Amino acid sequence: MAEIVLGIGCAHTPQLHTLAHDWDIRAARDRQDGIPLWFHGRKMLYAELAALRAHENIAAELDMATRQAALDASFAAMDRLHAAYVAADPDVVIIVGNDQHEIFSDMVPAFAVIAAEEIANLPRTDEQKSRLPVGIEISDHGHLPDAQTVYPGHRALGLHLARSFSRADFDVTICHEKPTVQGSKSLLYGMPHAYGFLYKNIMRDHVRPHVPVDVNCWYYDNSPSAARCHDFGTALADAVAAWESDARVAILTTGGLTHFVVDPEWDHRFLNAMRDNDTAALRGIPQNELMAGTSECKSWIATSAAMTRAGLAMEIVDYQRLYRTEGGTGSSCGFVQWQRG
Repeated sequence: MAEIVLGIGCAHTPQLHTLAHDWDIRAARDRQDGIPLWFHGRKMLYAELAALRAHENIAAELDMATRQAALDASFAAMDRLHAAYVAADPDVVIIVGNDQHEIFSDMVPAFAVIAAEEIANLPRTDEQKSRLPVGIEISDHGHLPDAQTVYPGHRALGLHLARSFSRADFDVTICHEKPTVQGSKSLLYGMPHAYGFLYKNIMRDHVRPHVPVDVNCWYYDNSPSAARCHDFGTALADAVAAWESDARVAILTTGGLTHFVVDPEWDHRFLNAMRDNDTAALRGIPQNELMAGTSECKSWIATSAAMTRAGLAMEIVDYQRLYRTEGGTGSSCGFVQWQRG
């Protein structure tokens, strides 16, 4: 039977591929009146957020040297994760990610499996770039190719996973090819950045046959709970173990941790719960703590459950805070790996 040999969790924030002095582009937007920000489980405006966190003296961490040090440490952590991926030399990879209307738009599945022989990625068009929020286009090089690129998928494993999830009472959407949902003016989109970031920063030149497994984190009408995501991860590990193959499998996930407001206390509780296999803590995270970008931690919950089921131990490779305002807006970056002892 197949064996899970490696797990990787990696942040994928645009800030990682934005020069330190350009963080101020997004910072100016964060400070605008009327933009809601989630912190401590509730939504607030920037003025309230900044007043609430004034005692933390986050302004002391906004200098360019501190920003650059956080970037340097983050890229060193990604180098370590890439080295672990190369050393594990998996035959096939499962990526647990999420879509943000990049490939799904008219429909939003709670769980989806892309069971395709090929997975294409492509850069944005000029028209698509014109509709991006300020400060996002300059980070595209961190997750999109310069020209259309086709990566190997693994249809057989994808179909096996979908069947296994169905037997485990999960209603899963099967995509027999990469979804080609079109945006305005019939412009096709590449893969979601949750996947593209791993292609470029963890797999690099070692993209193996893989299966994208999508968890709807962002769209709350049908986003699965933390407990449901945990059960999904357990079912994922069981499906791999039941696959009649001698393949060595790596499971990668990306996103999170807290953003668009950094909350180090929450981040460390979350990282420690995964490391310590604290199932109750992970399953019990309420929806109001998994909002905005922090919702991507649902993919981490699923991956952590799969690793626990498979018997792999987690190591926290690094954790960095990428603050861009005095109110603590920005992104926190977690880098972890799961390996056999």
